[in-house]
Amino acid sequence: MATEIEGLDEVLAKFQQLGDPRKSKNAATRSARKAMNIVKKDAIANAKALDDAASPERIWKNITVKASRSKDKGVIVMKVGVKGGARQYVNTKRNRREGRAGQTYQTAGDKSNPGGDTWYWRMVELGTAHSAAAPFLRPALYNNLSNVQSTFTDAFSIELDKEIDKL
Repeated sequence: MATEIEGLDEVLAKFQQLGDPRKSKNAATRSARKAMNIVKKDAIANAKALDDAASPERIWKNITVKASRSKDKGVIVMKVGVKGGARQYVNTKRNRREGRAGQTYQTAGDKSNPGGDTWYWRMVELGTAHSAAAPFLRPALYNNLSNVQSTFTDAFSIELDKEIDKL
């Protein structure tokens, strides 16, 4: 079964016009952020429906979009998550010796976040032995995949044109 991708020649021509791969990476990062904001908006709506009115913490206020680094060169990673989540072990001699450098660990959250200390968001999303899962992040992505892809495609073409116009 063969798959035909239309418009690829046009994108490749734009890449050649730009010359500098950093410019195309910047355009891709901006486009990915714009596309993932759709997921963020839906996750906020889902979390608002789950938040306890009696609690001062608001999970939906801590939902954010964040660019991340990838081990693969030239790969753009954009994440939607909740502030106060996991942190990485620092690359120190002790952490390297114990084999945990670069790995993540969970934090207890932070009261200075806009929605308060919502360290428990993973328990809501994934569930526990004592409570059923009430996912709000995963459905936000799965229900919007086609919209995210089309938004990225449209935004990437526009961003590439903007970078070409700067030349």
